[in-house]
Amino acid sequence: MRPVTIHRLLLLTLMSAIIVSCSNGQPSSTLSQWGTSLEQIRSAVAAAGKYPLEAVEVTASPSLLRITVSDLNLAQADQLTRENSANSIVSAAEGVISQQQIFTSVQAINVAIMHPERAEGSAAQTHTEDVLEFRKGPNKRFAHHIT
Repeated sequence: MRPVTIHRLLLLTLMSAIIVSCSNGQPSSTLSQWGTSLEQIRSAVAAAGKYPLEAVEVTASPSLLRITVSDLNLAQADQLTRENSANSIVSAAEGVISQQQIFTSVQAINVAIMHPERAEGSAAQTHTEDVLEFRKGPNKRFAHHIT
């Protein structure tokens, strides 16, 4: 082999290693599938709870799905109302999760209820009001877990 060919081969190998390490070992098609699937969950949750899309954020790791809802009324509601809303949010997410192979390793869903900052410039700050955890059971459904 010519020296130039060896250098090109080494350069291609190095570039491939960098690309794989930046994507945590997942091919880019898997990463785009994650993004699309998280957006589907976000839309389903927003529709089910009648929230504006910008009030819902969804993030995930292979074992945990976190859904954040920013809603002043829900943040100020009593515990039972927040639990019922969280159950509805998880049900909407489960509808998407059950259809997506990439979510089979998810073992828990956290629903975070955020108290949004008020637009009138009051002293209230955005903060987490409540986080409810749902764990996957033997029936592959997520149930509210109380610690």
